[in-house]
Amino acid sequence: MIKKIEYDLNVVGSSSSAMIAIHGWRGNRSSMKPLMQSIKIPNMDWYFLEAPYIFNNLNNEYTWSYKKSSGLWEVDEPKQLLKIFFKDLMSNYKSEKIYVLGFSQGAMVCLEFVLHIEKPLGGIFSLSGFFREPKLNILRYHISQKRTPILITHGENDEVIPVKTSYHIYKNLKKQGANVELLTYNGKHKIGIECIRRIKKIIQN
Repeated sequence: MIKKIEYDLNVVGSSSSAMIAIHGWRGNRSSMKPLMQSIKIPNMDWYFLEAPYIFNNLNNEYTWSYKKSSGLWEVDEPKQLLKIFFKDLMSNYKSEKIYVLGFSQGAMVCLEFVLHIEKPLGGIFSLSGFFREPKLNILRYHISQKRTPILITHGENDEVIPVKTSYHIYKNLKKQGANVELLTYNGKHKIGIECIRRIKKIIQN
């Protein structure tokens, strides 16, 4: 078992809040760093996580899961590693001052793990994400996250993950009483400027 989640940390000012950035499939800890300059929140530390499994060592590409010999995808191990990371994180910040954003496979991590953290967070942002098992009929968040602002964003012309996946996520969470909103925009499998503006506004409010 891999012992921990690796990350880069950027400390900004006398920080009392933290943003956790989770990259997508075949990304790495540097993939999400441009967002810090785009969002520009004063006194917020940024944690750029790196997935624990190597996809392509030569190209420095990582993934949050892998296919086991049975043909199933490993989910328990990465969840345990993330649980350890967030437990340590919450010894340094109040849970309500922690924000988490993920893109693509990283957004799936937000939806499948972060939404189930047992302490309320400041905000959870799913960018071009998906449920791992969309037809599974379960409560999709921990009751602690009932008031947590959840933002689901997606490009209408996404050629990798269809925008209908985020419509499904939004409808599912809304039906279950979550504090969720959906933002779609004219774009492909990218993070739109509209997303950045909305994330910043949620944090500042």
